[in-house]
Amino acid sequence: MSSAYPSPAGKKFYLFGYPIAHSAAPALHNHSFRHWPEGRESPNSYETWSTSKVTDEVLKALSSDDCGGAAVTMPIKAAIIPHLDEISPESLITGACNTIIKVPTSTGHRLVGQNTDILGVRNALLRALRSQFPDKEVSSEASYPPSIGAAGVIIGGGATTRSAAHALTLLGLSPLFLVNRDLAEARAVQTSLPQLTIIHLQNSEDAESHLGQPESPHILMIVGAIPSNPPVTRQERSVYSTASTILTMPYTKPKDFAGNLPVPQRRIFLEMAYKPRITPMLKVALAHGWHGLDGVQASVEQGLAQQRMWYLSDPTLRAGSDRSVFDVEMEISTRALGESMTDVIPAGVEVDRAHAQKAHL
Repeated sequence: MSSAYPSPAGKKFYLFGYPIAHSAAPALHNHSFRHWPEGRESPNSYETWSTSKVTDEVLKALSSDDCGGAAVTMPIKAAIIPHLDEISPESLITGACNTIIKVPTSTGHRLVGQNTDILGVRNALLRALRSQFPDKEVSSEASYPPSIGAAGVIIGGGATTRSAAHALTLLGLSPLFLVNRDLAEARAVQTSLPQLTIIHLQNSEDAESHLGQPESPHILMIVGAIPSNPPVTRQERSVYSTASTILTMPYTKPKDFAGNLPVPQRRIFLEMAYKPRITPMLKVALAHGWHGLDGVQASVEQGLAQQRMWYLSDPTLRAGSDRSVFDVEMEISTRALGESMTDVIPAGVEVDRAHAQKAHL
């Protein structure tokens, strides 16, 4: 896939949010920028901008000719949206923007918001499938047909849950089953994504009723989107109990079908948390034979999606998933760097720059 525009060169890219001094993103993105085809001569740079608010200074920096684009994290992933020229359907659906792409126009540029967390989930799951079927070409846009009864599970209830739901839906998994101990939180997810069929599983009995019957859907993939802290309270233990009920169910594969998205040999469990890398929930999944992925893999995949979009000046999911944009060595080295990194220890006290600026509330 080629770009209709020249790739940004010698530009500044920012990470806006607070606190972010611990972020590994600068190391990963600056590594990737140096491996752009044009990057060796005029590399872009990626730096953090600590801010808890959308300020005039932030908006001025985004509009500057020196800026090539940006990443956005908490607490301004929703607050930034009204200040953009356009947002993607994915950002609209999930109510969050974590990536800003500057799309050139005849008079300057448009600031377009996208949510690449969705691609972090989808592309990590697709990579796992490709590793199970190394001789099969697996398209980034492939999905399961409704006829095979393939479904997915999400454990959680926040913003990451909504991104995961969208990602699993893109893969053709429906319905989706939501493991959550809080009825109000589960309903909030269902209400925010009315176009999806999301069934709440509040306990192990619900899981058995919906997933343990002969006619139940085939669960192929699970995304864990809860904190990595070991369960302490009764409600927290209930979530693990419900999840364990699902993880221990026998794997009944859907019938064979003619499609380019293979049914996994081992069901896939993606854990979004990554501190520690092997969380208590991921340990349970691995113990029961699931193909386990840790959150670093999803984080790196969403970063590569950002890189592709910035390179092409294209905010579409297709651009963010196009593996032909960069050479194989660049993506391999970026993934290897992400896998090998240890925690970033901030130097000194992180200062919230919004305290000195007028914020757009």
